[in-house]
Amino acid sequence: MSISLEVLDKYLNAELGVAKIADYCPNGIQLSGRKTVKRVMSGVSASQALIKAAITWKADLLLVHHGILWDRDSRVVTGSYKKRLQLLLEDDLTLMAFHLPLDAHPVFGNNAQIINRLDLVQGEPFGRYKGGSISFCGMPKEAISMVDFAKRVKKCFGGSPLILDFGPKKIKKVAICSGGAPEMIREAKECGADLFITGEASEFVYHYAREEGINFIAAGHHRTEMFGVQALGEHISEKFTITHKFHNIPNPI
Repeated sequence: MSISLEVLDKYLNAELGVAKIADYCPNGIQLSGRKTVKRVMSGVSASQALIKAAITWKADLLLVHHGILWDRDSRVVTGSYKKRLQLLLEDDLTLMAFHLPLDAHPVFGNNAQIINRLDLVQGEPFGRYKGGSISFCGMPKEAISMVDFAKRVKKCFGGSPLILDFGPKKIKKVAICSGGAPEMIREAKECGADLFITGEASEFVYHYAREEGINFIAAGHHRTEMFGVQALGEHISEKFTITHKFHNIPNPI
């Protein structure tokens, strides 16, 4: 079956509450291609490699977390940005991106999906951002040692997470914010979390975690943001009876 691009865009913008979240990129359609959608490929970032994979697979829509339009970037079309646009335009492939709204969603969001995959119970909102929040805390169903929970994290994300075990030996509350949010370790401490999980670390985190007595794990920006777009793609596939495929372009960062 198929669905019109206009209908799908309106549905996703409403479901993800795009209008309620201030962001530094356009959410929804970033480049409009074919008006009918039968095949959707999802992935984390709209790199040339992912765009080429979508074209090879004959996707009508490429659904990503990181699109190609950012407020901080130059508006001059050149280099790799020009190549990405050329690939999309030549194939008439639609690019749709959802950034912070996908992080924040209580079901399909990156953070909600991490909570589920780590077998935690979703708790209060976390991750203050421009008057709202983009994440949640999670609680183990029963207290678990930091050693055992770190093993659970490694199994969930793969790779070699950076683990700073300077906090409580037993984990009862975990603050989570996918991607690059090391500065939120302060908020994690404020809310009484035993552990803060994000994608990336900054230099100050080591000393802060050690001095404040909080555990910290950086599991990778890319790895912590793989699950939301997969869940969203699977959802629209089931709801609208269209074909979906998640394609991972590995990124060690």
